[in-house]
Amino acid sequence: MKIKESVGGKTTRLIKINGGEVVSEEQCSKPVKIISTLREIFLPQGYPESVSDDYMSYQVWDTLQELCSSLNGTLASHAVFKGMGVGDKTATALGATYSWLLKDGSGMVSNILFAWHKGTALDIDAKKWRLFADVVNDLAMMVDLLSPLAPASAFTVILCFTSICRSLVGISGGCTRATIKQHQAKRNNAADVSAKDSSQAQLSNLIGLVLSFLLINLVTSSILLTWCSFITLALLHLLFNYKACSCLIIKTLNPNRYTLLIEDFIQHNTISTPVDINNREPFIIGMKQGKFKIELGETLSHLKTERIPEEDLIKVISGFNYLIYSSDDRLKVCFKSGATEKDILEAFYFATLIRFDYIPIQGPVFIPSSSNLYQFASFIESLSLEWDVTQAPLGTLETRFTVKEE
Repeated sequence: MKIKESVGGKTTRLIKINGGEVVSEEQCSKPVKIISTLREIFLPQGYPESVSDDYMSYQVWDTLQELCSSLNGTLASHAVFKGMGVGDKTATALGATYSWLLKDGSGMVSNILFAWHKGTALDIDAKKWRLFADVVNDLAMMVDLLSPLAPASAFTVILCFTSICRSLVGISGGCTRATIKQHQAKRNNAADVSAKDSSQAQLSNLIGLVLSFLLINLVTSSILLTWCSFITLALLHLLFNYKACSCLIIKTLNPNRYTLLIEDFIQHNTISTPVDINNREPFIIGMKQGKFKIELGETLSHLKTERIPEEDLIKVISGFNYLIYSSDDRLKVCFKSGATEKDILEAFYFATLIRFDYIPIQGPVFIPSSSNLYQFASFIESLSLEWDVTQAPLGTLETRFTVKEE
């Protein structure tokens, strides 16, 4: 009897059982062994079955952008050390220490404020904020390059500004990277995917470190060469990041992807595939807003009840777990306590139809009809075949209401 062992679909060993004796023969050559070892070091266990289909294309572009960023970081660091007085006999260690402390402090404060203000948005629009992080990172490095040209009195301010930029990069880049790794992990192996991503980044940085020795010696003696190198690397860095984000085929719903799906369903009676929607999803410029802006999980305090017949209000509140009303140029969606993810998807669906004039909002409160509800049921059932509808990361606030009889 012969037994064949394989790893990643490639035969590695042939085992023969003859008269109770087990004979094992390795079936792979040395080059194959080397490739197999490299796969184990830099790729998640079980690749490619254990990761999403877009894994390799994203990682290739991500590694290239990491290399460009590493090289530009070397040029920026050289400029900062020069600005701090390294090599200048008149500079003092105490002055440099004060500058460094102020830089760290401003970065910490901005880190806290940005995480508070934009924490939820990072999950919703991972592609946009991933690209934002790299644009701000390049901006910070450009300011670093300019810092030696600034007067000494302004250097600390410049250092604080770049620290603030890097704190935004750390939050937006790090958090969106975690979201992307979670998307790539198909076997609940997000930790392994993240660890191997870190190994790939370190390899890229090691290559960048070697190339940096050559780059510093070649270009830093000339301002023109320094800036030509920086601009070229920065443009490549942004291009590679854009290509990386464009590769991602995310199957969860966010406001942009869900809006595109709803429009396609209403206009063409089709459910678009994740590939089609992700290719069309705008992550540099936002979606068109339509007549209203949708705000989910809002308060009822802006509802003008004097314009609503009481029976209509009772009908909505008793029949649905949400209430949609217009306030100026906004559609506000309020949810009852106990509203589910399906209720959120349903409310956003109807709010989108109102937003683009597919259905009218008669009066200040929207009341779904039975035909509209049937259409949504059909839509969400078809959507669940290819999309993840178990969660609704649509930027919903946590305000909920309960009704008490008086």
